[in-house]
Amino acid sequence: MPLYTPNAAFSGPINISAFVAQAQGHANLAGPTPRLPNATNNYNLGVNQTRLAPIGNVSENTRAFGLITCAAVIFASTDPHALAAAYVFHANAGHVAVGDITAARVALGAPPWNSILVVVAHPGAHDPGYAASITSMTNLGILPNYIVEIENLPVGQFGINNSGQIGF
Repeated sequence: MPLYTPNAAFSGPINISAFVAQAQGHANLAGPTPRLPNATNNYNLGVNQTRLAPIGNVSENTRAFGLITCAAVIFASTDPHALAAAYVFHANAGHVAVGDITAARVALGAPPWNSILVVVAHPGAHDPGYAASITSMTNLGILPNYIVEIENLPVGQFGINNSGQIGF
C-alpha cells in the first residue's frame, strides 16, 4: 500500500485514478497537496457522514470537513459497470469498519472488489489505527496497491469533485 506524504507545496487537483497510478510501485512518495477548484455546489461532510458524489457535468465538491484525527476516505471503481461516482466517508478517528467498506461498494453498484480505488487522507501520521482500517479493506479484496494513504495532510478537509479529481 503506497504512503503519500505532502510536502509544503500545493497543486491543482488530480484525477483519483491518475493519483493512485502515480503512487503504485512506491512504498513512500512525497509531493504537493492537490487543491480542488471552486464549485457551484459544495457538500461538507461531518463525522461519520457519507455521500455518493456523482461524476458528471454538475459543478460540485464533496469533502470530509473538520479533520483532526478523522480521515477522509474516498472510494471509486475502475469497473465499467460501476456507477460513475465516488463514495466519500468522514471516518471518525480514521476507523473504517467492514460495514463501512461494504456500504461503499454497494453504493458504487457492487463492482468487483479488485476494481475499487481508495484514498485515505488524514492530518496525522500513519499509525496502527489507520493501518487496521486499511487491512480490513485488503481482507475484503481491495488490492493493496489500489489504496493510497495520505498522511500528515496540512489542511482539515479532503474530497473529490464531479470530474473525479481529488484535493482539499
